[in-house]
Amino acid sequence: MNRKSLPAKNVFLRCAAILAPLALLFGSTSAQTAHKNDAPNDTRSIQLELVRTETGFFEAWKTNDQAYFREHMPENGIFWGENGTFSRDQQLADQQASAKACTVEGYGLSDFGALPLATGAYLLTYKAEQYATCNGEKVPVHINGSSIYIFKAGRWQAIYRAEVPLKNPS
Repeated sequence: MNRKSLPAKNVFLRCAAILAPLALLFGSTSAQTAHKNDAPNDTRSIQLELVRTETGFFEAWKTNDQAYFREHMPENGIFWGENGTFSRDQQLADQQASAKACTVEGYGLSDFGALPLATGAYLLTYKAEQYATCNGEKVPVHINGSSIYIFKAGRWQAIYRAEVPLKNPS
């Protein structure tokens, strides 16, 4: 996963460009009538579910489980990293190629934070260590990650995922 670093200003502007429309999109959902597919409202249980779902992406990468990515990224989902912004379809194609080119020995996630954005939408942040080789080269071990989750079709789905290698992990 060779990714180029972007200046902090560009990262801020890209994040703001993504978060502003999401806030408008989800801001009006709170007045809707509740039904059985509504998101849970217990913050602690939501954070645990988001952590479980995010960890599932890493496990799916390790075990080459393409179905997990399809089930947990909505059709309009996007992935952002040092190589740019990718649609869900591009990310799925990348994961399929990764299954052939990468060997994942292990990973660990820590330092989670969850921020409610609107009813049924959360930002999850974390640090990760990943021990993998792709095309014979080691991938960066330390990364920062963030995902915006929406509750859709009865489960949490990552509509936005971002990972950036850390130059100076602490």
